[in-house]
Amino acid sequence: MAKQLRGMVPSCALVDLDLDGGGMDVLVGIEGAPGMRLGRIRAPLGRVDPQALREELPVWDDIPLLSNDPWSAPSQGWWDVDAAVNAMAGFADLLLIDAGRGRGLGNLRSLKGLPSLLMVDMTVLGLARAKALLHALNGRRGAGDQAQDGPLISCRPPMALIGMMSTRHRVSHGVDPEQAEEFLGRSVDVVLNPQPKLSASVLDGRGLERVPRAYARALHPLVDRIAGMIVGERREERISSRELTRSKAVQ
Repeated sequence: MAKQLRGMVPSCALVDLDLDGGGMDVLVGIEGAPGMRLGRIRAPLGRVDPQALREELPVWDDIPLLSNDPWSAPSQGWWDVDAAVNAMAGFADLLLIDAGRGRGLGNLRSLKGLPSLLMVDMTVLGLARAKALLHALNGRRGAGDQAQDGPLISCRPPMALIGMMSTRHRVSHGVDPEQAEEFLGRSVDVVLNPQPKLSASVLDGRGLERVPRAYARALHPLVDRIAGMIVGERREERISSRELTRSKAVQ
């Protein structure tokens, strides 16, 4: 998605907020690249300079990436993570954030109320976990600020579901999208099938060498929708700015 959006919005960046897992730099194959990782950021005053952070980040295919390596860094305060996200938003028009299962992110003011996507493992266990997470996220709607200190991410309920079919083997091929939608009570917007070459390159440490064309085609309508949201927000900001300038001139 980041690769497609890079050419559709002024600037795009990636953030790894899977606090337990991490490893986005390993996933894309740039773990050896020098640069800042999330675990090294300390912001006792709650602020990180956006441009300074931008200059220290490793870059994957022209996309700045703030990865997380919890195995090699001491735990942080939520204010450090919050400051890092705000700094990334200070130089990028669009942040794509891997939030894992959303655990440990409930205090982040920078994520509150943002649009979200949910990736669903199209197995019985994966769908059960997704249903529980959807219930928790929907329960936050209208809960007010008192829900902010909970352990779960405080973004909006998912705007779209992305289903990942399980690796095919002799016993099972995963749950059909129709069955998944009936169980979850909502549509699965995109379904991705396993790509053996992609899996092999990631597992062998070569990273995400090439995005499969099937993935690019399947994700394109969702990417168009996200890009439209960004363009719309920028248009509203420009109109508001002009109105403010006009108001000052009248005064």
